[in-house]
Amino acid sequence: MPAQPRVSARLAWNFAYRFCSAARNPRKTGVASCVVFLSSVFLLFFAARAAAADGGPANQANTPSADAHSTAAPSPDDAKQPTNAGSDDAKADAEKKDAPSPDPKPACAQGESPRTPPPATEPGQMYFELRYTVDNTDIQGNRDRSFLHPGINHTAEFSFFTSEPMGDQHRLEILGVGRYTNNPQVDPQRNSLQRAYVRLQGPSFEVNVGDALINFSRLSFNQNVKGLTVSKKLLPRLKVIGTVGFFIDRWASLYRNYTYFLPFDPSMVVIANPDSPGKPYSRFVAGTRVEQQFGRANWLALNWSHGKDLQQSLPGATLACIDPGTGLISIEPLNPGCAFPNAPPGEIEIPGFRRPFPEAVNNDVLSADANLEYAPWRFGIRGEFAYSWTSGGMPPMGANSTNFACAPVSPIVGADVLDSRCFSGQAGDWAGRLEAHERIKRLTLRTDYLRFEPNFFSANARQIRDLQDFTVRGEYELTRNISLVGSWRRSNDNLNGQRNFTNVVRAPEGRLVLRDLPFNRRMSLEMGYRERNLDTPGNPGPLDVQKRSTRIPFLSLIVPMHAGTFSFDYEHRHEMNAVTPQLATDTDRFAVGFRAHYTWDRWEFSPTGRFEIERLDKSTPLNAALAPTDVTLLFPADFFSAFDTNRTIQAGFSLDTPQYFRIEGSYKEFNGLALSPLQASAKLNPQVPFLYFNQGFRRPSWRGAVTYKIRNDENRTVTAFYVRTNNFFPTGDPTVPDLRSFRETVIGGSIVLRFRK
Repeated sequence: MPAQPRVSARLAWNFAYRFCSAARNPRKTGVASCVVFLSSVFLLFFAARAAAADGGPANQANTPSADAHSTAAPSPDDAKQPTNAGSDDAKADAEKKDAPSPDPKPACAQGESPRTPPPATEPGQMYFELRYTVDNTDIQGNRDRSFLHPGINHTAEFSFFTSEPMGDQHRLEILGVGRYTNNPQVDPQRNSLQRAYVRLQGPSFEVNVGDALINFSRLSFNQNVKGLTVSKKLLPRLKVIGTVGFFIDRWASLYRNYTYFLPFDPSMVVIANPDSPGKPYSRFVAGTRVEQQFGRANWLALNWSHGKDLQQSLPGATLACIDPGTGLISIEPLNPGCAFPNAPPGEIEIPGFRRPFPEAVNNDVLSADANLEYAPWRFGIRGEFAYSWTSGGMPPMGANSTNFACAPVSPIVGADVLDSRCFSGQAGDWAGRLEAHERIKRLTLRTDYLRFEPNFFSANARQIRDLQDFTVRGEYELTRNISLVGSWRRSNDNLNGQRNFTNVVRAPEGRLVLRDLPFNRRMSLEMGYRERNLDTPGNPGPLDVQKRSTRIPFLSLIVPMHAGTFSFDYEHRHEMNAVTPQLATDTDRFAVGFRAHYTWDRWEFSPTGRFEIERLDKSTPLNAALAPTDVTLLFPADFFSAFDTNRTIQAGFSLDTPQYFRIEGSYKEFNGLALSPLQASAKLNPQVPFLYFNQGFRRPSWRGAVTYKIRNDENRTVTAFYVRTNNFFPTGDPTVPDLRSFRETVIGGSIVLRFRK
């Protein structure tokens, strides 16, 4: 029996070698598929070794059940959260913690197999919620600068959730959230479906129709979709997940044409329409994940992800043309533009209304990821290798923004333009990540490495093209109360070496953490120092060269005080600029906060407060008509220190009475003082040295609310609220009228009714 993992690994390797040798497409399958497949088998061999080391009769009782990685049904309070159709909870925990996974579930009782969980004992539940809000909004001053919608606004939301057992081992869940509103600040649609899904769960499968959070891996698939997701356990530790659907901004994008979301009216002068903002592409997505688990917290998985933007969901790149004689406006394709056939003579383009829509992607990604934990060494390693194929290519000679719908130049030097509207070829490239952590007595080490090649692209996952990032972090417990933490990070681009310079970012950091001190067991003190350095080695041009360094000492103190907590933060940022020394600045930030919760009999009172101030010391020319980078200035003879200040004041309270009422109040103010030249006066008399005025702002706001609990029930409430916000923007010159300030007043109420079964 001990030799069985080695024999299985040898047979798998021989099969993988024959598979790669018989590949029909040497450009795709023969290179990328073989690399992914062979690397997966290589990791499978080590996983089998780890499973054999942890295996044996003594460890079988500690093996988790087949449902250890399945997603639990959400509670009614969490029903609005998106479902996780990804790998499992164990993998999510491994992403968050360095230590090995917690103790597994106990062994199955006699008569139960690992594939058949015990009968469902959770009772059925049903949840309704109706939330209605009405307000009257009044705006005074410059109404165009406000984001609020004046007048009477209505918003109603209805939520429904049910989770009922079907037999002994199946469960059906249904969630739906709908909304009506005439307030475009809340939603540009009057009637909309916010979230909906139907989910059927069984002992070894799960089917989800509607909203789902797909979480295959970091490089392949990690986003919300609307469609069909199926998860099936073929064996107790072999799991297959598949999904197909759409990635869109809202449900209405599935059944409404793009003209419904058009941000301007082509029949009139082209103006922005805040009631109907533009929509992004509707993207068809599909993907599959096959995951094999080993031991307690180990897995090996293969992923496939596909994403294709539907070009018919948005119009082509266009521009607006106007006939000077008649004033007629027409929307024409980007090529030939205003010179289209039968165009009136002299028709010209309207500046600022060209609409080259974002690039459309057609992308496929194959990846293999693994997680290996070796508990005796307290060591773990995670990694992933991915290869992508994306529609793209190099623009033809002479391409520019006036005759070519796609980008005429790639944002990355030497890389392809990834846009399926103009290219039918495929651009392929790879990416990888590796993470390792280990704990040696009092020392915890962690390292991360990421590399995204210039042409690697994953439409359904978060990633950045042309990036290499390396981080190492360590924490050492000097004593029970003192810890020392240090980290170092380096990032750079220009991985293909096609550009004549490279952006390099280095970020060292160290901190000392003191907690559970003898004179105050609940107090914690943290102090440290960090840097952020940017350099451009190579031969950068005058506009590209950068050499900056920001040095940041900081301190944070938290002092619990009976029923409250006091906090204090301080940070100093000294930014040096070796290319332009006059742009160097010094910033001091202070923050003081207090939070408490007091209880008297059945009264509950929770006050909060925070004051934060940030003071920026910058170099300003004595002559306000000149820029700080003007070559005629002598530094520091022609400069003086100017201080810009930002303040944040927040205070509030919540009072719960013994019965029926809750009272809330808050005050917030954001204000800033900015010493800036008044250009109009500076041009009149450039010889006058000081022509600087306050160009800052002041935004105080008040909010009060009273909530009545119907029959003293938290699930049935009526709330009345009042909000007042002032937005003051001083001109700096008393002779100049204030055309920017405005005031907002909102008076309204809401009712919430919840019903549970």
